[in-house]
Amino acid sequence: MTVYVLTTNYINVDSGDYNHEVIGVYENIDDANKDMKQAIKDTKCDFQDEDYETSDYVDGDMSWSIWHKEYEMTYRCDIKITECEVKGE
Repeated sequence: MTVYVLTTNYINVDSGDYNHEVIGVYENIDDANKDMKQAIKDTKCDFQDEDYETSDYVDGDMSWSIWHKEYEMTYRCDIKITECEVKGE
């Protein structure tokens, strides 16, 4: 059985904040994409006061990133859908 795992990975080195979160596990890609779009929207709001850049996103992409300009590796958030096979007993 195939499942789709939606995760976020947030890091802010200056504040010491780091968070890796599983938003959800889905049986179909459409539900995962729907929640991913909402997560992108919410994350853009979190970065609204920052001078940021984002990766390109088109419908069907399985990853997206946002980061503070000039500090790409020290202040960023990555949202990703990973396709996984559930292992049987």
